[in-house]
Amino acid sequence: MNRVFLFNPENDIALAAGRQNFTPPKAAVQMALSGATLPWWLGDSDDYLLLSDGDMRREWFAEVVERFGGGPRPVVSLNGLEVVELSPWGRSAYTARLFRKAGAPEPLVRRDMERADFYRSLSHRRTAMRVLHGLGFDSVTEAACLDDVRRFASRFPDFYVKAPWSSSGRGVFRGRDISEAQVAGIIRRQGSVMLERGYDGVQDFAALYYARGGDVEFHGYSMFFTGGAAYGGNLLLTDEEIARRIGEMAGAARLAEVRCEVGRLLAETAAAPGYEGPLGVDMLVYRSGDGFDIAPCIEVNLRYTMGFVAHGAVERGVRGRMTVTSGGDIPAGAFALSAPAGGFRFIAEVR
Repeated sequence: MNRVFLFNPENDIALAAGRQNFTPPKAAVQMALSGATLPWWLGDSDDYLLLSDGDMRREWFAEVVERFGGGPRPVVSLNGLEVVELSPWGRSAYTARLFRKAGAPEPLVRRDMERADFYRSLSHRRTAMRVLHGLGFDSVTEAACLDDVRRFASRFPDFYVKAPWSSSGRGVFRGRDISEAQVAGIIRRQGSVMLERGYDGVQDFAALYYARGGDVEFHGYSMFFTGGAAYGGNLLLTDEEIARRIGEMAGAARLAEVRCEVGRLLAETAAAPGYEGPLGVDMLVYRSGDGFDIAPCIEVNLRYTMGFVAHGAVERGVRGRMTVTSGGDIPAGAFALSAPAGGFRFIAEVR
């Protein structure tokens, strides 16, 4: 297909900054280095994977190709290559500048530059609120002042405060754990905060979609776990296994309804206005009365997520658990989903 993948998790921070001339913090640079090869699991042998270093981690690529077959070809420059689509982890003017520097075709770069404000606007957590409102939920709102926050807290004592733009659980706070001064600081920097009721959560999972040609198609599920608000890892299960587990708790019909209705609303709010690319929607099974229900839209990620990587690994036959570890040692019975670089390793604990 001649796509070019790029792992740029710092893009979420760039979106919050709202400018293309952006210098990511050191921790974000380390994460980008550590996961640079993760998009290998997203493509095929007609695609490319853009890397920043010269050695291109040859041993790791040789191992995964031998074990799992062809995947995106590693490159450090796009000059002279036939490229038909830019497929970064996330889109912004900052990302378009990275592609331009690497020699991507100028018409593709210019298109992303011209649509940068559109990408940033859709990546605002307001998109998730619109989906929830479309589903009839009134337990999420946007607040532009502290009085709005106080009124919401009086309705929902257990609630969350979310910065409009943030990444990987950062910028998400329990209402009782954040001061009014901190809330006022987010409002001052980003214009508002998003407020959402809390749930007695049982299981995190996500529905994965792609937007193409003004419509949205379902790609699959992912099931993940967190450490606090931060990402912890994914269970490497098939779509059928995940659907069965969620269905046993909340009902298969309820899961199918949520999947279809969320897809329909994403088509209206994101695809119809012109977004094309991946969409990862975080969901939650929670206790409700004597049973369980599904919170259908905790987050809308207009980008690739670890769930897409996990789904790609499962499609290649990997089963078990995907986690993040520090240091270079791989535990017994596991193998590396990413090449050694930076301070972290993404690994599959194979069952």
